[in-house]
Amino acid sequence: MDTRWKLGDFGTRPAVGAFETDPDEMDLLAEKHGLGVQKSWLYGFFRDEDGLTYCLERNFVGSLTSGLFVMTQNGSAENELDVHPDSGRSARGELRRVLEGKTRRWHDPVFQKLPKGCFPEGEQPMDLEFSQNRLTYSEGDIVEMEGESAGLGMQFFIPSLDRPLLYTSTCFWMTGLFQGRRVSGPIWFDNSFWKHGVEWKEYGYFLDDQIMWNVFCNKFDDGSYEWGHLVSGRNGFSPGVVIQSTGDVQLTSDTDAWFDLDEDRWPIEATFEVGDATYRTDAPKTGRMTQFSESRWAGYRAQLGRTRRDGDERTLIDGLTWNEGFPVERVGPDGKPN
Repeated sequence: MDTRWKLGDFGTRPAVGAFETDPDEMDLLAEKHGLGVQKSWLYGFFRDEDGLTYCLERNFVGSLTSGLFVMTQNGSAENELDVHPDSGRSARGELRRVLEGKTRRWHDPVFQKLPKGCFPEGEQPMDLEFSQNRLTYSEGDIVEMEGESAGLGMQFFIPSLDRPLLYTSTCFWMTGLFQGRRVSGPIWFDNSFWKHGVEWKEYGYFLDDQIMWNVFCNKFDDGSYEWGHLVSGRNGFSPGVVIQSTGDVQLTSDTDAWFDLDEDRWPIEATFEVGDATYRTDAPKTGRMTQFSESRWAGYRAQLGRTRRDGDERTLIDGLTWNEGFPVERVGPDGKPN
């Protein structure tokens, strides 16, 4: 990797760390390193009592949201995670926000207060609120759940002159209802700060630098959690942060990664080295989000997996991983980033 950049620039090599998830210290309206928050993501996987998996993804830009991706296996463990029609019943437009005090809240869709016929019939309400230790989330009859914090927050900062980026993430383990089925699993809530006026898919990381981005959470039989972000990218964009709910944190600004792909260029296994630890993700075919992926470009792939650290003998209750990236165009035949 070339380390010769402009004066005051450090390319896309990140500083990595963890933080206390106290809303009093998470002022989303205050600039960080001269950057304002540009986008927030809410996403997660959940498993029901029959072993079926469900997925959701929603993003926020300011007080606006474009809706919710709802993905399910449509009643069979042999199916992929397909986009469900409930996606079209989710709230869109402006939300009321509470961004001060001990909690953060997004709720009360504004368009749903307008006269009948001004928004789609059957559109569901939304209410999302989190504190330092708990998150509650409902979308009418689509989803209703709450959960506890999985530990410290994750953050990395890239002091690039051209593409500065501060990315933060928190994780909660949720229980409740998804389409009336009792489920449990992780939700991640991310906030990202970059140059104003550019959408994430227009910024250089999605366009050029990201190879694979792995977000995982494991729950163990002693009630503890392990969760983290593992990124493989070009030009030094390879942060890795793994957090134990006991308080231990593993950090690297330079993950080493490689991938085992099938003939259609879907990952079936992803391996990330974080310092002296090796994390492996198994990615079954039934975890693929083909329909969601096809709404993107550049050979994008998103899928469900399970990530474990080599040699970890703790008893796993469940583990779910969001693995996404560009294996079609950005992974070589040897399984290494190109």
